[in-house]
Amino acid sequence: MNPIKTLAIAVTCAAIIVSAPLAARAQSSDDPAHPDLLVVGGTPAGVAAAIAAARRGERVTLASANDDLGGVLTDAMMDQWDLNVGPDGESVERGIFSEIFSRLGDAFTPEAAARALAAMVAAEPRITVWYDDPPTSVEAHRTKDGLAVRSVTFRSSSGQELSAVAPFVVDATDDGDVAALAGARYDLGRQDTGLDERMQAVTLMFTIDGVDWAALMSSYDEKRYGPGGATDRTAWGYADLMQRYKALDSSVLVRDLNLGHVSNDAVTVNAIDVVGIDGLDPSQLARARQETMDEAPHLVEFLRTKLHGFEHARLGAFAPAVYVRETRHVAGLERLTATDVWSGNIPSNSIGLASYPLDVHPVDATDEPAYAPVRHVYGLPFGVMVPAGIDNLLIASPAISATHVAAGSARIIPTTIEEGEAAGAASALARGERVDFAQLASQTELVADLREDLAEHGAIVGSPERGEKLALARGSNPRS
Repeated sequence: MNPIKTLAIAVTCAAIIVSAPLAARAQSSDDPAHPDLLVVGGTPAGVAAAIAAARRGERVTLASANDDLGGVLTDAMMDQWDLNVGPDGESVERGIFSEIFSRLGDAFTPEAAARALAAMVAAEPRITVWYDDPPTSVEAHRTKDGLAVRSVTFRSSSGQELSAVAPFVVDATDDGDVAALAGARYDLGRQDTGLDERMQAVTLMFTIDGVDWAALMSSYDEKRYGPGGATDRTAWGYADLMQRYKALDSSVLVRDLNLGHVSNDAVTVNAIDVVGIDGLDPSQLARARQETMDEAPHLVEFLRTKLHGFEHARLGAFAPAVYVRETRHVAGLERLTATDVWSGNIPSNSIGLASYPLDVHPVDATDEPAYAPVRHVYGLPFGVMVPAGIDNLLIASPAISATHVAAGSARIIPTTIEEGEAAGAASALARGERVDFAQLASQTELVADLREDLAEHGAIVGSPERGEKLALARGSNPRS
């Protein structure tokens, strides 16, 4: 087992030098290479962080590893939301997520997601976007309390290298790449359980053409298929049907179906789980892609004979990237646990609410669900976003400080968007108060100011309120 990473790793992946005072480091110009806030990751969370900071007067550089914005929405074909809703289907999340949802609705295409996010960023003149620039190294200062990120270096696919120096950084990469490069401590997969470092199953989404959606939508029968349902845009469930499906490979699982109505007779399929994959290893992700491509024709043939509306189905296209649910869990000032989620804990430093079930996809073909798909509204404490020992960095992604089980809930995109919005707001507050994120997290009054600011901008940070209904209530069925 790989031992938990320590700050000593920083000497191998980041240049460590004596830190200048925060006030001196906070000086900046109009140069995008010297912004007030550097956001790394063109994910929905990264977009939310950039927008939140820009609306509070910060100059932001947003660095995307790809040639668009959207992360798994565009690269992995994740075309539906897993919503944070209360018992009656009401939203417990507003803020920037509501703005994104109003543009895209409950289901959308990757192209629509990319256009919507790009338009929202373009409307904020204080944001500069760097495209096609994944982070490759981090330079860090040593401070009296630990480390502070000084700069992040990026290298494009053409080999061009550039760096950004900023007083504050938000790591909105799904894997916590900047935190890892800076030497943050982290667990891998289910390492906190003491079993091993194995990660939740990965999924390669794809499309199926030739589907009669009207026939599919009108024929959902819970007695025949199990809990689930279908609307004009989405269909989910079918667990009882899929019990009769026999996968070709022992590392492949198809336990239910999540379908999205793209257009005409085309649907997206989020169904094939591949276990035993390290989501940080490109060669293993390539293996997961190939295993899915081998399995998909077999699944389509099964659905032709078993599912009304699929009689003329034919395999379409595969997503550009594999959807990875879990890799690193960065050690933070606080850690979100399954007990926090299951008990509905809403702490006094909550920066947003969530309610997605503890949906832990299997790491092994023999794994069975350990938690009922029940929602409990809980709060996200600010401290889970602050890496322990790194003063000026926040995490807004599935890599926040959470246990393997708790991450089964907190990993969904709407929740990371809440984290991104809070991170952007925290950056503006910290710069104005001349403190770092660790200091902000330790001062009750400043955390209260952050929560008040988020609430004034539309976020729900405390006790659940009735929000706008974002979609038809779906019970508690997890979909991603």
